[in-house]
Amino acid sequence: MNFISDKSIKKLLHSWYTMLKHRHFSKAEEIKTSLTKYKRRLSKKQELHLHYQLMLFRHQLWMNQTEDLEKLKHELMLHKDQMNDQLQYYFYFFLGLYESLKSDQNDAIHYLEKAEEKLPLLDDELEEAEFHFRTSGVYYNNRYSLLSIRHVEKAMDIFAKHGDIHSIYRCKIVLALNFSDQKKYEEAEAILIEIIEYVKMIDDQELLGIVYYDAGFIKSRQNRHKEALEYFKKALRLPAYRKSAHSYVSCLYETVRSCFKENLTDEGMKYIQKGLKEAVDAQFDLLRIKFQILFLLYSQTPKADEQIATLVTCLERKEAWIDLEDLLADVSDFYKKKGDFERAAFFIMRG
Repeated sequence: MNFISDKSIKKLLHSWYTMLKHRHFSKAEEIKTSLTKYKRRLSKKQELHLHYQLMLFRHQLWMNQTEDLEKLKHELMLHKDQMNDQLQYYFYFFLGLYESLKSDQNDAIHYLEKAEEKLPLLDDELEEAEFHFRTSGVYYNNRYSLLSIRHVEKAMDIFAKHGDIHSIYRCKIVLALNFSDQKKYEEAEAILIEIIEYVKMIDDQELLGIVYYDAGFIKSRQNRHKEALEYFKKALRLPAYRKSAHSYVSCLYETVRSCFKENLTDEGMKYIQKGLKEAVDAQFDLLRIKFQILFLLYSQTPKADEQIATLVTCLERKEAWIDLEDLLADVSDFYKKKGDFERAAFFIMRG
């Protein structure tokens, strides 16, 4: 085997992360494979080994290869005090993104705040932009619109300074979703139409699926479910969209909700079966529970309300308050339409 210096390995690790950030996943996979040749060498150099493990953690998180992440997180946690400032930044940043994906939002924000403390020590503007962009998404998921917008605008300013048009458009997606939360629907939709045209031009089918889903989601927020379904189905028809596993399964879930709102119960049930399988396979527990609740609600099996209440308790234990707010409104509306005001009141009071 040819000799490789520590400096060259560090360059490879940096390139690996850069490829991930720019969504050049085949290149990232190549670098990951090439680094396995130097595993023995890495194991003897603690700093390089920890750097490698952190990049592996980010790689697996990005690719939704979640099977080994908890074990890797535990190993990294044991050595966080031996990490230098840069590696501690990566550790807290990546952990924040992981906890957000698991819907442990309080932990996610805690870790991101710790990462932000380390950020100035990196002296890397583009990494600063990446941090603010990703953090804006986490704050959006928690409906902290003002904080989300503040972070995404910081990211956009830096990306503009470096002429990174593609990243600016990715930031605009988060901006549009925040405008939707603020009920600025016309502004949100105008931004997404602009993004759709750009993404079609560069022919990024995976990103197009994400944007179609977000456009449909904004329509559903306005109770325009027929239009929402058109966007959701456009997204789901794109094979490349499946790579964005969490967005894809979320799109299936919102498709179910919109089907039921349009009284397309049979169609909604078909999407539930598909969505439930995908959520289980990807280990998206929160989405799995939400699919199960909608299935019980609309199939109305014996003691469905008791089973739904048990699953709602599971979501409460996970502190999934944002998800519960929308879901319990759906459950309550269902029982109201059936004239069962006692059950409707019971579930809306759980929100």
